Amino acid sequence: MSELRKIPNVGAQTEHDLLAMGYATIDALRGKSADELYAQECALRGETLDRCQLYLLRAVEYFVNTKDPDPHKCKWWYWTDEALEPSPCGTVCLTDCPACPQNCKGCRAIEGEVYWLPYIGGDCCPIYHCCVHERGARNCGGCERLPCAHWELRDPTMTDEEIERGLQKRLRRLETNSKK
Repeated sequence: MSELRKIPNVGAQTEHDLLAMGYATIDALRGKSADELYAQECALRGETLDRCQLYLLRAVEYFVNTKDPDPHKCKWWYWTDEALEPSPCGTVCLTDCPACPQNCKGCRAIEGEVYWLPYIGGDCCPIYHCCVHERGARNCGGCERLPCAHWELRDPTMTDEEIERGLQKRLRRLETNSKK
């Protein structure tokens, strides 16, 4: 048994395939994307594997490329296509929100009833409400008012620079997502 078995979700078959693809150590996997590994594993086996294997490899990618991976985020079933779809504001809850998945299942699952609402009042995130309930959209990508006044909420625990970096990241995600 190799050190690859120390990676959550890596069992005998995945270990065997990773070794056959030339990845003998955790270090060898660093920087590899799940999509790349999935394509290599499909080629190795000569067939398209179930997408659950891609989800497992996404969890592997998270584990090997994160300094202190959250054990709750290492479960393969959190890495589905749906879980990685940006929320209305462009946040990918699983990767961007420290409350997800242990204390929150994601904006879509909780329908915008986010944990921080008591700090601002109301019963639904204003961005989620506008996007989903008023406009009937999946996210704010393509909205001509983006970013609008709903986006002016500020997390007091973050610096202005952190807020701006997060905003730009979410806007890029929404721009990319709206073109699909």
